[in-house]
Amino acid sequence: MVFKEKQSFWSWWMVILIVFLLLATLNYEWNDIKDGNFKELSVNPGFWIIAVIIIIFSFIKLKTTINSEGIMIHFFPFLLKSKFIPWSEVAQVSVKDYNPISDYGGWGYRIGRKGKAYNTKGSHGLQLIFKSGSSLLIGTQKKCELNTIISKVNQEILNREYE
Repeated sequence: MVFKEKQSFWSWWMVILIVFLLLATLNYEWNDIKDGNFKELSVNPGFWIIAVIIIIFSFIKLKTTINSEGIMIHFFPFLLKSKFIPWSEVAQVSVKDYNPISDYGGWGYRIGRKGKAYNTKGSHGLQLIFKSGSSLLIGTQKKCELNTIISKVNQEILNREYE
């Protein structure tokens, strides 16, 4: 029983938006470019801001591993060290649909009215409720596969029924 998932913030619409924004920050004359004269091509500060955003977003990764011992989370750069959560600390675990904006205030490392969340995109997640009473949601793009694993965890490890 092993579940592994690696996520990033990138999606097709984000790539299109970034390309559009980069092109919009360039100062150029179309006639010069058609003639092969790139000497007049210059960039403004907005170009460098967007370039830095691209670099930052390229490094953000959410890695989740679930096995019979617990859950390992790595969310660089928000969690500099991997975080291991043993099943012995978990009171309840389920896969749920959620609203990232209203429940947690968006995506990334979030603290919202429903607890902490680590998510990159989408609206499906692994909901953990700890014996201490706190909660954590870990976003997923593999809802069906995660449902299968969590069903096994609830039956075999936590000895509970799972819907």
